[in-house]
Amino acid sequence: MSEFEKPFWMKPPHNILFDLLRLHRIRPWDVDISNILNSFLSEMKTRGYIDFSASGTALLSSSIIYRMKSELVLKMEEPPKPPAQRLQEEVPPPLPFPIRFEYTTISISEILAAIEEVLKSELKLMDKAIKDLTLTPVPEALDDFITNIQEHLDRLYMKLIQDYGEDGEISFRILTANMSMQDFVRTFILILFLASKEKISLTQDESQSDIKIKVVKYDGAGGKVRRP
Repeated sequence: MSEFEKPFWMKPPHNILFDLLRLHRIRPWDVDISNILNSFLSEMKTRGYIDFSASGTALLSSSIIYRMKSELVLKMEEPPKPPAQRLQEEVPPPLPFPIRFEYTTISISEILAAIEEVLKSELKLMDKAIKDLTLTPVPEALDDFITNIQEHLDRLYMKLIQDYGEDGEISFRILTANMSMQDFVRTFILILFLASKEKISLTQDESQSDIKIKVVKYDGAGGKVRRP
């Protein structure tokens, strides 16, 4: 990448995750988070270097979009508000016509016929409007990975302790060697979460693209053990 070339995540379709001002103006159901994250991680893996700052921003934006989707789902389940009651206003009696035309008279039957025609026209418009209404499509089900992310975090943390010990160190490349692209993306997100909770530490040599993962030892109360 040259000095003046933008990083790939600042170009479509990834740039939507890095424009936080625009993020609150988008329609969340128009954004396919799964495909964008898969493409983002695949491109970063292909280039052989993982940028933690860009990955953290992408993770934050993805969580915001998922929250917006959840709020829309909950809003759809709310009962409709009752219509506001209109206050009855006293209408004063009509004033008598000041001028009476001698040669223009309208009978009661003509007035009733005109009113009937107006009502028929209104009913036709209402029937057409009802036929044109379409049901709002139900949003796709929320991803199980997002709704149960704490269970996935606990499962991965226990796996790291059981397989590599509390003082062991594991390569991220080895950990995800035989994973599908979806599992690779999910594992990477879980690793970032565990690192933010200080349950693991991440190190990366500038001369290498791989990440070293080390489990932080905890005591029974959940605090870090201070070594003498």
